[in-house]
Amino acid sequence: MSAVFGVGQLVTVLLALGLNRHYHLASTAAFLVAVLPTLPGAYLSWAAYRADRAEAADDLDMKARALAATVKASERDQVAQLLGAGGQRINVAFHCVQQGAGDAEGAASRGKLSDVLAFYRGLRPGRLVITGEPGAGKTLLALQLLLDVLDDRQRTDADPVPVRVSLASWDTAKSLTMWLTEQIHQRYAGQGITAADAYALVHQRRVLPVLDGLDEMDTATAVGRHRAAAALSELNAYQDVEGSAPLVLTCRSQQYNDLAAVNLWTGHSARVEIQAVKAGAAAAYLAARTALDQASDRWQPVLDTLSTDPYGTLAGALATPWHLNLAATVYSQRDPHTLNYVRDPADLLALPSLAAVREHLLARHIEAATAQHPGPYTPAEVHQWLGRLARHLAGPTGTAPTTDLVLHQLWPLPGPRRVRVANALLTAALLAIATAAVLLSHPSGSSRLGLGGYAALALVPLFESARSSAAHPAPIHRPRLSDVVQRRQLRRSLGPDLALVLTIMWVGALGFGLKLALALGLPLTLAVVMGALRKTDGDNVPVLPSDPRRQVRDALVIELPAALLMGLGIAAFGLGKAGVDGLVIGLMVTVLLAHFAAGRYLAFLCVCRGRILPWRLGAFLNWCYDAGLLRISGIAYQFRHRELQDWLADHPYPRPAPGAH
Repeated sequence: MSAVFGVGQLVTVLLALGLNRHYHLASTAAFLVAVLPTLPGAYLSWAAYRADRAEAADDLDMKARALAATVKASERDQVAQLLGAGGQRINVAFHCVQQGAGDAEGAASRGKLSDVLAFYRGLRPGRLVITGEPGAGKTLLALQLLLDVLDDRQRTDADPVPVRVSLASWDTAKSLTMWLTEQIHQRYAGQGITAADAYALVHQRRVLPVLDGLDEMDTATAVGRHRAAAALSELNAYQDVEGSAPLVLTCRSQQYNDLAAVNLWTGHSARVEIQAVKAGAAAAYLAARTALDQASDRWQPVLDTLSTDPYGTLAGALATPWHLNLAATVYSQRDPHTLNYVRDPADLLALPSLAAVREHLLARHIEAATAQHPGPYTPAEVHQWLGRLARHLAGPTGTAPTTDLVLHQLWPLPGPRRVRVANALLTAALLAIATAAVLLSHPSGSSRLGLGGYAALALVPLFESARSSAAHPAPIHRPRLSDVVQRRQLRRSLGPDLALVLTIMWVGALGFGLKLALALGLPLTLAVVMGALRKTDGDNVPVLPSDPRRQVRDALVIELPAALLMGLGIAAFGLGKAGVDGLVIGLMVTVLLAHFAAGRYLAFLCVCRGRILPWRLGAFLNWCYDAGLLRISGIAYQFRHRELQDWLADHPYPRPAPGAH
């Protein structure tokens, strides 16, 4: 079929040239030369779109498998990061809590982390609510269930793929289906999951939502907990052909109890409550975690106290996996010169209350994590920068806090207008250069209409750069040419469009000269290649974990330079006097791209200037992830634990910890 359309394009060109030669219909011929060759290519693009949509329906199983592989690889790394050094796992126990009429059937009375899949498999329908105290291990239990579902030998391709998402980012004005679709597409577009694929997977219930943090949707003082209430209403309306659709939800116990007190809970579900870690299990964890210490006996007073006073202050303070991990991290710090331990675990015995133990551990956590993962940052810098980010997430008083640090959404941090003004000024500077170039290249007798056109075009990027929002950066895929499938996908994406571009260049060369043909063809070729990269699955291999920096980084290092090169290429081939018009077009294209997320993020870094936050913010956040201070959820960084985020928001500036050694 491509050959047929190629012949059709050749015939239309010859017809147009013949009309011009024999009947002197210059304008008509020019119109035909410009328009007719594009019709076959347009039809090819339309046919390819229809074929892609038909193929999308056939390969939904393949998309589900790709999604499952990526989720498994990424979340395994999240579990390892949550467990910390050594990877010791606490087999937390939970018991089932009766909610009233409409509970799921088949729920066992008790369970443990190690058999959570068996507990979940017994539920009818498969709707599970995990509650517990702060730090009890709700997210870890949900992650363990997610991985067990994916590793289950009884699993088939028709079973839904569990995907964990943070509820803090849900705008409940959107339905659960639409919000899940957006989340999955944003996170896994780099693995070839298009918006249409994501919608099909969610709409056909091929996704098992693992919804983390219902308690994080509203502030503690929010009247009626509006977002959480709206979320529960939407979850109760979430159905499939058999009735209530499966899902997994996590929430702190107190917040869920408050909602249940006003008759708001997840219907047709089983609620489980994670129990506190018993003193014996806590002692076993600390003994295993510190088994390689050169002086393991330094933990003996702590272990003895847990054994002899299982209901005392220390046992109560270390009754959650989070606080046990904190204690092990804080007291494993060594002096970099002498290699001696900096602190003695026996200090924990002198602390009078649970709050004192919490404050003691949190105040030393950043210093210990920084010492164990040496990098280019001092503990004071890490504390100060993370404190600013924590305060930004807290938001103004009375608004709902969030937990997600998304790079291209951090621009309001220095103030609601500073980055927008900076972005507009950068845009205005580029436009001023363009305007000056036009005025210098066109004398006073130049067309006022042309100058008016430039001015009108200039208003578009200037207006966009000052908007109160910035678009999400579009993912750019980097295909592996060694992969046969990806090579075929890239060839299929590039083939018809490149054929169309070459036809336009050929016709332009025949009718208007080589310079104009190249000036038009090179930008079109660049656009075609960028489009093909977005259609290709790209490096369709599991990433451990997905890198939240990728979208903004690709836009900064690929799209903006590409736009500038496009303009310089047009200028080099002489559109207008001395190529000035071409340069102006290139600047316009650059500015139009700069108003998107990448340009806004660049303006944000310029405003911060390495003082409010580091210049290489993405690299810093990635280091914090490696150091165990942050975790990753899709395209967002999150603090390792909400308690750490809240503590840093209250203590944004480093200070000497009382009683530090």
